[in-house]
Amino acid sequence: MAGLALRENDIGYARFLSGKVQAVAHTLKMGKYNEYSPMLDIVCAGKDVEGTYKVVKHLLDNVGTMYDFRKSSLYKHMKFRDIDEAILDGVKEKLLEGFRNEEEFGYMAGYEPWEKLIFDR
Repeated sequence: MAGLALRENDIGYARFLSGKVQAVAHTLKMGKYNEYSPMLDIVCAGKDVEGTYKVVKHLLDNVGTMYDFRKSSLYKHMKFRDIDEAILDGVKEKLLEGFRNEEEFGYMAGYEPWEKLIFDR
């Protein structure tokens, strides 16, 4: 639904919907990464430099929480395999590769905190 709102250029409504998704991710103990990820499209659509930096920093800092739901008692009836740290490292590298895409994130060029976050790793 947020994607639909963005296609209609209704960033305010998309932000509202993404906030609801964040709340659900929090309630379902999906981990900080999954709580922050719904906002990425919103800040990018608005070319919000500071917002993009904050969301991307949270995402990169919380890649390790992607599978935190496995620790929650909400899912005690389910069995999960262990996640190899190398997989999470690979996810982080793919994210960085995507964030370095000038076509999508060119509006971030020249913002020093972004440059350090994305390129100095």
